[in-house]
This record gives sequence, C-alpha cells and structure tokens, in this order.
Amino acid sequence: MAEQPSAAERRQLAARYASGVQAALTPPATRGRDEALAAVSAPNLLPASRALAAAAGAGLTAADSLEVAAAEVQLLAGAALDLLLVSSLAEPMPAAVRGYAAELAGVGYEALTPGLDELQTIISAPEAYLVGSVAGRGTRALAMRRTRALSEPATALSDAVHAALAGIRGDVVTTGAHAVEGLLLLDAALLREAIGVVGGDVAGKLGLDLAGFGGRAVNYLLAANEKILALVGLDAVSEARKQLERWLGQLREGALFPNLTERVLRTRATETEIKGWLAAYQGDEAALLLGCDQVTQLTGRFAAKMRVADKVAAGLAVAKVLPPLMTPAGRIAVAAVYLGLLAYIVGSGYDHVDSDRIKLLDRVEGVRGISKRVLAG
Repeated sequence: MAEQPSAAERRQLAARYASGVQAALTPPATRGRDEALAAVSAPNLLPASRALAAAAGAGLTAADSLEVAAAEVQLLAGAALDLLLVSSLAEPMPAAVRGYAAELAGVGYEALTPGLDELQTIISAPEAYLVGSVAGRGTRALAMRRTRALSEPATALSDAVHAALAGIRGDVVTTGAHAVEGLLLLDAALLREAIGVVGGDVAGKLGLDLAGFGGRAVNYLLAANEKILALVGLDAVSEARKQLERWLGQLREGALFPNLTERVLRTRATETEIKGWLAAYQGDEAALLLGCDQVTQLTGRFAAKMRVADKVAAGLAVAKVLPPLMTPAGRIAVAAVYLGLLAYIVGSGYDHVDSDRIKLLDRVEGVRGISKRVLAG
C-alpha cells in the first residue's frame, strides 16, 4: 500500500497547483520573457489538479482534527480554482453572458470570481488559515467570554454552545442558500437526472464530449466535482442522494431553506439537551472551561470552511451560464456539482452539530459530542 502524503507534501502539491492556475490566468502580454510562466496553460494543469484531489482526499482520514479540516479546506479551494479555469477556458465570454451571470447572483460580474490571491494563500497554508479564522472571530468578544468563563464557567459554556449552534445554523443557511438558488433555477427534470449521477461517472453517464475546446472546460468542472465528492465521502453518496431528493422536493413545495435547515440540524433540540446535562453537572469547573474552548474552536473552523465553500458556489454561478455547459448534459453536470456541494454543506453542518440522527459525515466531534463528553461522561 502506498504511503499517504504528509501534510507538508499536501501543502506543496496545493501550492504548485495554485501557482499554475495563477500563471495560466496571467494575460500573455504581462508574462514577459519568463519561459516557465509562458509554458503554463490551463489544459496542462489537469494532472496537478487530480494529484491535489488524491492527496487532500487522503488527508480526510488523518488522526489530527486540524489536519482533517485543512484537507477539507484544500479540497474546497482546489474546486474553486478548478472553476476559475472553467471560466478562463470558456473565454471570450459574450457580454450578455457576463451580465446574465451577474444578474443571477445580484452582484457585479467581477464579484463572482473568487480572488485568486486569497485562494492561493488559503490552499497553500490551510492550517494557518483555520487557526487565524478562529483567532479572528470577534477577538474582543472571545476575550470577554474567556474572562467571564473564569468566574462563571457553567454560564460561559452555555453561552458558547448557544453561539456555536446559532453560528453553524447561520453558516449553513447562508452558504447553502447560494447553492439552493442555483439549483432551483434549473428545470425539475434536469435536477432529477442530476441526483441520479451524483457520485457516479458524470461524463460517462451523460455522454459529455471531453475533446476539443469546450471539453477542456468540462474537464475542470469534473475535477471540481471529484473534490466535492471526496468531501461528501463515497460511502455516504447513497444516503446523500436520498436526502437531496427529499430536500429539493420540500423546497419546491414551498419550504423555506432556513426552516428546512433547522429540521435537519435540530440545533434547538440539541441545545435543550445540552442544557439538561449542564444543569445536572456536578464535576470539575476546569472541564467546563476546556469544553468552552473546544466548542468555540469547532465553530470557528466550520465558519472558515463555509467561507471557502461559498467561493465554490460563486464559481458555479458563473460556470452554469458558460457556452460549453449550456447543453442539457452540461447543465446536468453543473447541477450534480451543486448537489454535491449542498450535500457537503448541510452534512458538514450536521456533523458539527452532532445530533446523531442521519449518517452523512462523521469527521468531527460536534457541539453535542463535546458537551456530552464534558458533562455526561
């Protein structure tokens, strides 16, 4: 069995791919006489994209929770980079298409394209990104909470749990809504077919033409899909299909996404359960302080992941109106990526809440799991 790449090796692979994307997107007129830069083009970056997917996918099974979270961030950022290449390979884009993409998202066209420099920083140093995101989440508020925790640890943990569950629910609603909006603009029949290809050979099932100019763009859409599927987990694909069909049916019947999110995550019921454990707790106050810190860290990492997931949704908003993907098969392929992203967003949110009803993802000890360990032993 081949040895899994280390975290350092994954960072190197990620940095190499991000640098390649940056070089490929640099206009020829500004490349100067740099022969290495001039030799880079979007089509020949596909092996680097796939190598990143394989390495980061292996990182999802690491024993260290920060390493696992870093691998998730790299897969998300890698998918966002793939989608930047989809857009570049579909150029020149007609002005009408640019305007339509921007109108769908309600922003200027430039805002749809994730910042390449930011993605390069995130994917090359995901651990630093995650740690910085946790440290930077309301630093003053966290300091005040920490001061209060020393004098009122039980109240501080209760507050931390409440803030964590509300934050996770809010991040799922905000990021997931962008995926939902993209999906509900598609025809219902296309969506049904797309659900059937989630987790499968999208190109083979849809008969996508991967040759020629348009095929180059499609190849990077499929590369993004590969990374999203790694995040969902192949073992969970069957359950994800069932959940997606149920969620989309409820949304088309008029259910509001925030309400659907709460029905899935059950944050209020989880908070009530934790408050019961806290009321009965007779143990060491130091354990409450540790639990407070762990819950806060968990929430910060989840928010950081969702910020990168939002960049993937932004890339899909552009990709779905590009000429190479406007065929029925192309639209189904885009929908399959949207569906995988939605499954990851909601599934990861569920994993971080940890209400233990649906088995989609199980990568972290969620808010409920941490609280149960600390309070109910």
